[in-house]
Amino acid sequence: MHDVIHGSEPFRFTTAADQPIGLAVGALDDAVALPLVECLTLEHGRSFVDHRLTQTAVGSGLRPVRREPLESPWPGTRIIQHDPVSGLTVTVDLWHPTPATVHGRTTVRNDGKLPVHLTAVSVMCASLLSGAKLDDLDVLVAPSAWMAEQRWTHHLLSDLLVSVGTEVHGESPRDRFVLSSESGWSSGRWEPVGFVTDPASGRAVGWQIEHNGGWTVELARRSSTLGICLFGPTDLQHHWMHQLNPGESFTTPTVSLVVSDNGWQGAVAELSTYRRVLRGNPDAAPIVFNDYMNTLMADPTAERLSTLIPAAARTGAEVYCIDAGWHSDATDWWDDVGRWEPSARRFPGGLRRTLDLIVANGMTPGLWIEPLAVGLRSPLVNDLPPAAFMRRAGIPIVEQNRLRLDMRNPQARAHLDTVIDRMVSYGIGYLKLDDNFSVGSGPDEDADSPGDGLLEHCRAWAAWLADLPRRHPGLVVENCASGGMTTDYALLAQAAVQSTSDLQDSLRYPPIAANAPMTVLPEQAANWAYPQPNMDDEEIVFTVTTSLAGTFYLSGHVDRMNPHQLALVQSGVEVAKTLRSDLTSHIPWWPHGLASWDDEWVVTGRREKSSRDGVIIVWHRPSNGSTVLELPDLAGTRLEPLYPPAALVPDVGIHVTDSSGSPRLSCPSPQPTGRVFRVRDLHNCVTDVAEMEKK
Repeated sequence: MHDVIHGSEPFRFTTAADQPIGLAVGALDDAVALPLVECLTLEHGRSFVDHRLTQTAVGSGLRPVRREPLESPWPGTRIIQHDPVSGLTVTVDLWHPTPATVHGRTTVRNDGKLPVHLTAVSVMCASLLSGAKLDDLDVLVAPSAWMAEQRWTHHLLSDLLVSVGTEVHGESPRDRFVLSSESGWSSGRWEPVGFVTDPASGRAVGWQIEHNGGWTVELARRSSTLGICLFGPTDLQHHWMHQLNPGESFTTPTVSLVVSDNGWQGAVAELSTYRRVLRGNPDAAPIVFNDYMNTLMADPTAERLSTLIPAAARTGAEVYCIDAGWHSDATDWWDDVGRWEPSARRFPGGLRRTLDLIVANGMTPGLWIEPLAVGLRSPLVNDLPPAAFMRRAGIPIVEQNRLRLDMRNPQARAHLDTVIDRMVSYGIGYLKLDDNFSVGSGPDEDADSPGDGLLEHCRAWAAWLADLPRRHPGLVVENCASGGMTTDYALLAQAAVQSTSDLQDSLRYPPIAANAPMTVLPEQAANWAYPQPNMDDEEIVFTVTTSLAGTFYLSGHVDRMNPHQLALVQSGVEVAKTLRSDLTSHIPWWPHGLASWDDEWVVTGRREKSSRDGVIIVWHRPSNGSTVLELPDLAGTRLEPLYPPAALVPDVGIHVTDSSGSPRLSCPSPQPTGRVFRVRDLHNCVTDVAEMEKK
């Protein structure tokens, strides 16, 4: 029997009294090869032995009990199943935030008489694009690392998972393609997002893991169908094991799946729409000046800021955020952090005087903090009880001379509440939360395993972040972890801004900025612009262009610039403010495809969902490639220069000509060049003229 979720054809159930319920997503036929739930336990294991997290005994033994409608926070369906052998009852809640999205979580309850030890519980499993030719499916995923985020790559499924002739031996292959996070950096190895596309039909499925800790995605062939299983932490990847006593329940993190008939770009558009629903569609973030990157580099003083703050105000910035260093008298402060009190040496007249200078210059003050870090030289090591820090085998976990607060502990949370209350009392309206280290598998104190302790810590951290708007209404929060190491929507559902990278090389930044909207909304994606007085015009324009790919995020020694250089930065800020009204409604767009790390041409954009009216951002990085770029996807549009203004940079830099009805870009200059163009859909222009003539 086949059924749909609230009338949405892309998401279909299969139900039978003697089989576990299955879910087909984006199916082209009626095949469903996976149960909706996989649950691995020490007591029951797998029904077919390998290292995959599927074909579990509990998952195979589940049988339907009933289905119930869900109405909050969105329409949806609750599916309840029971496995009589293990005594486990499994409830899957699936919501429909948008017609093209399913958002879900799984809860396991022990209705038996003995404890059960969970080692992997799927959030959701599904058969993807059944009916498509498996070997031809395109898998789009992104490795990630510090200063090397958003490296999206297309793979043929046949290169990842080969056919082994299931029709001959009757068994599915044991091979699998696995993506997983490590420790508390959710995007430190892979971005927690991916896509599978059938090139023949154009149908695509995208997934998003919404957890700020351990997660695993497993893709595997199941007969003639591709199966996907999405997990939070697991024993195999994250040393996660949870003892479930009789009557107790465990609930997974959440994930979401989207479907589009317009390829991976259509799936990204649907995911962007869903992310805005998840966030409640807030306004765009303010224009931020942060004094860290390639500028003060965590060494601020009142004297340095006395010239930098007025200059930042002249650029048009709306927020001035004092980054790291404000909290310590030492120059090498890494291992004495924790108290987060202003340095008397750096601010002899008091930090409040410098914050008042920010306000006097028409900007909102902001401060950086790394809340979970406590250095071994900090008095806080002795002020807080041992249980406030992560411990394993009774030993405090140390990384690079630091301890890490355990947010499961009420005294750790109370300490952070006091710190933030004090910082807000200084008059700040912007808070940058950073996280520059992690601690392996996690704490095992008061937990069944290190992964179990880390999971509950990550949940407590996300809950603490979600509570900030209630405690401090109007406070704008930036999420950062060594740049983009926690780019996940457990945190980004609450934070206004996400730092995309710590990359200090402006020439290498464009692929990160261009590809970031695959993972994070453009209105949240803060790409650094760090113009400097020793740069020529094109170098300044290049780095400012990078920031215009998302929400504008500025640094640089603007206090040392001449009037012409400052005008180049000011004009970029003005363009950012002009584009801001559309930033929260336009969908991401890649008219030249996603950027590879060393591409000569990098192109990204945003457009209205119903047309191609929008904006494109273009970088040219000279190499041995072509100085000419054809853009057939932009046929029927007109490109109008938007940044930089011709009055400041007379050389157009990137030339636009028409080639067979579509724009052609060329850049003869041997120097790296960036430009921003407004895109006009000529069909809309003709329609508008016709309507005016009728009137």
